[in-house]
Amino acid sequence: MSWLWPMGLMAILWAGMSEEEARRALTRGLAAGVAALTMWGLVGFGFAFGGIGLWVEGPEFQALRRVYTLGADPQPLWSLIGLSGFFFHPVEGAPAALWLHYAPAVLTAAILLGFGLEGWPPTAAALAGAGLGGLVLPLGMHWIWGNGWLSRLGLTLNLGHGVVDPAGTGVLFALSGGALLGLLLPWSPRQPSPERVFPPVHLPLMGAWGSLLFGAGWTIWLTTDPLAAARPALDSALLARNGWLGVLGAALGAGLYTGLVAREVDLLMVLRAVAVGWISGMSAAPFTGPWQAWGWGILIGLGTPALVYGLRRWGVTPQSLALLYGIAGVLGLLGVGFLADGRAGVGWNEVGREAFMGLPDLGVVGVPGWGRPADPGQLTAQGSGAILLSLWGFVAMGGPAAMIRWGWTEWRRRREKPVVSPESLPLSSQNLESGKAAEGAAFDSRSQEQ
Repeated sequence: MSWLWPMGLMAILWAGMSEEEARRALTRGLAAGVAALTMWGLVGFGFAFGGIGLWVEGPEFQALRRVYTLGADPQPLWSLIGLSGFFFHPVEGAPAALWLHYAPAVLTAAILLGFGLEGWPPTAAALAGAGLGGLVLPLGMHWIWGNGWLSRLGLTLNLGHGVVDPAGTGVLFALSGGALLGLLLPWSPRQPSPERVFPPVHLPLMGAWGSLLFGAGWTIWLTTDPLAAARPALDSALLARNGWLGVLGAALGAGLYTGLVAREVDLLMVLRAVAVGWISGMSAAPFTGPWQAWGWGILIGLGTPALVYGLRRWGVTPQSLALLYGIAGVLGLLGVGFLADGRAGVGWNEVGREAFMGLPDLGVVGVPGWGRPADPGQLTAQGSGAILLSLWGFVAMGGPAAMIRWGWTEWRRRREKPVVSPESLPLSSQNLESGKAAEGAAFDSRSQEQ
């Protein structure tokens, strides 16, 4: 059922595209998705979870115990990248279930990237998907889910519980949004659209079903993690309730905005707000209360039309509005720092197992704390994670794209530059002198006639 997650995202993205645009986007998305899943199976899993056996007890994970870190400690506090489990070896039993569990997450990020690459050929989208699934996304997954350095900011720099992102709003959406922006800037021309009218909805029923499938598949995926036994338990009922409350608040906020501005509820804007509500609220849903989740959703719904208008004014095409969900991933990470009230997450990232901030059984808590002592360090960790994950995606994918663009431009400029032969210069001078002599002779003949 977790595969409903990427399928729902495709349906939401289709809702704002015409039939021809949807066909091209599907081709790019499938090309990027297949390439990303292939590279995930070959090398990406090893980079992401190659050292998970150092922290998770159990003989099934003992083959995954190699990482790269800056120290020589055989039991490192944090790491940069995993270094075992490549080419499906050894991936059996529980590691095989772990590989399969995170495959829908990789596909979701690749679809977001492929659908947003408006005007790109499928081969180029496949290359981008291969880079995303083989290296860029696995490193982000390792830093957050594989006990990498971002998850250990609570132990190394005393920043709350480190970066907390159980649903992957930052790992998947903020990172892939940064990667998409990095690819679009050097290669895709912007087409500003300052019109204030709402864009048309082409497939409203598909978008509505997609928003439901997106949330249902994501919730199922989050509650069936093979590593759940090694992490603090999350209340699935609390997660589902707060997730849906946030989505309902987002739909209400977008409906109120469009109803007041256009005197008519815009369906496409509501569907996009629902998707943004899912992304921006899922990571914070296990750590907050119902009123906070609902109020956060209303704020997200009210802000979604402004984000869409800003992106369209900047020149983002309807297909490349997938950047909207990258921004939602950044908001999702920040939401944990704003909404967490300490009710859950005791011992998250091995911080505060006995007591945290002098209080027993205090979990992840942010600012303002909501009745518990506020922890500005958690908000700092979440903001740092959002910036670094987005920046990593932007640089890792946009850097090579910019270099290729520069090389292509230089090659075309040199090829199209007119080549002037040295032998042609005297000939031109001779012709010029002949012309002047002819003009002089004509002037003399006219003078003689006069």
